[in-house]
Amino acid sequence: MKKITVREIMKLSPCGRYNIFTVFKLIKFGKTPLEILDLEISKSDKFWLLLRSEYISERQLHLLACDFAQEVAYLNSDPRVQAAIDAKRLWIDGKITDEELKKAAYAARAADAAARGYAAWSAAYASTWAAAWVTGAAAYAAADAAADAARANIETKQIEMVRKVFIDMGVTKWKK
Repeated sequence: MKKITVREIMKLSPCGRYNIFTVFKLIKFGKTPLEILDLEISKSDKFWLLLRSEYISERQLHLLACDFAQEVAYLNSDPRVQAAIDAKRLWIDGKITDEELKKAAYAARAADAAARGYAAWSAAYASTWAAAWVTGAAAYAAADAAADAARANIETKQIEMVRKVFIDMGVTKWKK
């Protein structure tokens, strides 16, 4: 996989704390996704940059959204939460229709409303996003919602899940 450059990042319109000079200081003349995962920046910023179809296939992004949601699903015992994750996986494999996926997503949203504890709500929210329509945004939103449930442990595990995807794709660290 080619290096991700400053120009590419700036085209994505990063937040204000990442102006061109800051990005250049971090990226220099480009970094691979694995090198970006090792940067001293927030995990959320790593997710924002890397969880995109430019770097990971849409199918894998959907699967990551499911994996992220699965990590926190235990926080909400409502069966609709797990059903949404399962439905998303079936949809990815072409085993259920868009309409069936929508029904699972609506049911998971109802589980959101029923959840009273913040952690339980976050789990249901992450699972709902796992059944969402937008690829990169779904993975990012699931990652963000899951991180709200147990920030440090969940984000660290998610970074390793993303790292494994890139390693499985054959991405290596850049060598001069």
